[in-house]
Amino acid sequence: MIKKNKDTLKTKKKKTKVHGTLNIDLSKSEFLNNNEAKSNRLFGKICLFAGFLVLFCLVLNEIGIFRIAPVIMRITCIASAILFFIPFLISYILKCNSDWVKYFMITDILIVVVMLYSVLSYHVMMMWLFPLICSIIYFDKRLVHFAIFTTIPAIVLGHYLACTFLLLGDDPLRTVQAAMLYGALPRIILFLSVAFVARQVTRKASKMLSNAIENSNEIGRMTNGIQLVMSQTQNLMGTRDMQVLAGRLVGNLSDLLVLMLNPEKKPAGTIGVLDGDHFYTVDNNGNPTNICRDLGDDIGFEFNNARFKLAKHIEGATSYAEEREGFVNIRFYDHGNLTGFAVFRQDVESDDYSMKEVLNIYTHSTTSIINNTMLTFNMFRTQEQLAYSLAVVSENSSQETGQHIRRVSEYARVMGKFICTNEEQLETFRIAAMLHDIGKLMIPKEIIEKPGRLTAEEFGVMKKHVIYGRDIIGSAPGEVMEMARHIILHHHERWDGTGYLGVSGEDINQFARYVSVCDVFDALLSRRSYKAAWPAQKVYEEITSQSGRQFDPSAVEAFKKCYVDMLKIRDQFPDDENDEETLITTNTQDVSADNNKENEQEEHKRKALPKINVDPAIVTPISI
Repeated sequence: MIKKNKDTLKTKKKKTKVHGTLNIDLSKSEFLNNNEAKSNRLFGKICLFAGFLVLFCLVLNEIGIFRIAPVIMRITCIASAILFFIPFLISYILKCNSDWVKYFMITDILIVVVMLYSVLSYHVMMMWLFPLICSIIYFDKRLVHFAIFTTIPAIVLGHYLACTFLLLGDDPLRTVQAAMLYGALPRIILFLSVAFVARQVTRKASKMLSNAIENSNEIGRMTNGIQLVMSQTQNLMGTRDMQVLAGRLVGNLSDLLVLMLNPEKKPAGTIGVLDGDHFYTVDNNGNPTNICRDLGDDIGFEFNNARFKLAKHIEGATSYAEEREGFVNIRFYDHGNLTGFAVFRQDVESDDYSMKEVLNIYTHSTTSIINNTMLTFNMFRTQEQLAYSLAVVSENSSQETGQHIRRVSEYARVMGKFICTNEEQLETFRIAAMLHDIGKLMIPKEIIEKPGRLTAEEFGVMKKHVIYGRDIIGSAPGEVMEMARHIILHHHERWDGTGYLGVSGEDINQFARYVSVCDVFDALLSRRSYKAAWPAQKVYEEITSQSGRQFDPSAVEAFKKCYVDMLKIRDQFPDDENDEETLITTNTQDVSADNNKENEQEEHKRKALPKINVDPAIVTPISI
């Protein structure tokens, strides 16, 4: 089991390590590149200041404070100033930040130091430290080594030139032997002692900087992973179908592994969730698989040449994630009962603290979502069973309206694609539509089946079925019952406000507006004790003519696009199973052709609902 590490983020041993979208490379990271550019500019400013100091020394020599040969001093100081100005020109004016720039600038000032020492000798002895000090500001050990190993021969050369030119009369080192033994050698020893300290300082600073970059990137990497988990959580919420949840989970975990570990290809894996009395499994592409075997108290499966056996119940077990033998394993438990699992073929380094923390967060957040989805699923199925039961009672109450409820439900499923935002809401709409006439259970049968026009008093009683239906549903909880209450109450309202309750326009519940079209469409097509069935063409013309009067114009447009499919549903659920009459007659062919053409033109404009990429029919249930 992955346990939280309370220690600070561990420093990686490797210099370069790639994790997800964050590339940690101490020589080329964005942080170090920025630092190098800033160091170049600082180097340029230091050299600019040094150039002005050299010119100031020239002025002092010109006015007689220094007494050095004027011509030699002028040539040396002006040449030195020009060389000092070059780093400023490169870093500030030309803004060159290539890797060679810092080495060039160290070489440049080293030439200046040799030139100055050749003329001024021991008066500028401290200048030998100048290249070394400038190299330290980069926190680059290679540059420090370059400064050290180029300065030592420069010291020898400078002393040799100073002894040869002998421009200072008070220089005590007048022979090459004396210059080497008493000048260059002790100064090299002194320089090396300072260089050793400088190297240690640079090494320590470089290590601290490397750790800071590593930890900063690890924090960023962990933050990216947590943000992805949080965004994925939003994607998982709201579903009430365990099979849909399985497809989303496998995609989310696969994306998380790719982000955090940046594998060469999408890792192979599988996820299973408890769906009723069996485990429903999908692969890393969201396709259903049949890999589980029921082993009594366990489930077993083979994946990627490895065998797994999972206990269905472990007393006190909680969800956990672990990395073992090249697999990322996650187990989801609810009060000791296994509710899901995930297995992905992916290596995770033992010291990858960030990956393990993000996996822990993913596991615990997903556990609650799986458990909530199971509760929602069970609650929805309870509502569905209740709706079916009420619908059956309603069907049995009248021979004439029995199949009407079933057909309206199917019409709603077809037309609902234009107003429902996802498959879950569409399914809710389909089931809620079954209950639109549930209030007729409270209407006397002699009124419902009266073979003729109702009297005003009888019609007043009939209109009350929307109130009765709402009261039958009452305050029953759940999305289905909530939607059904609105549909029952408003499905006889008219767009122009002349319906049962006088509600009009946008004040009518949107779902009820669509059920209203479905209800009238089916009623006109059906035989009743008080009327004959209308021809399909006449029904089509009647409904389309009532757009903006009886019906919501957008609902009528949806009806026109779904007309042919709705006729097929009407034939699929006839009132009399022995009636061989086909309702899709030849007089509907023109309307069907027009609608097919319109459907083709509008199909690409229609907002596609999220698709469930799993097919339970091809999965063998694993009973538990």
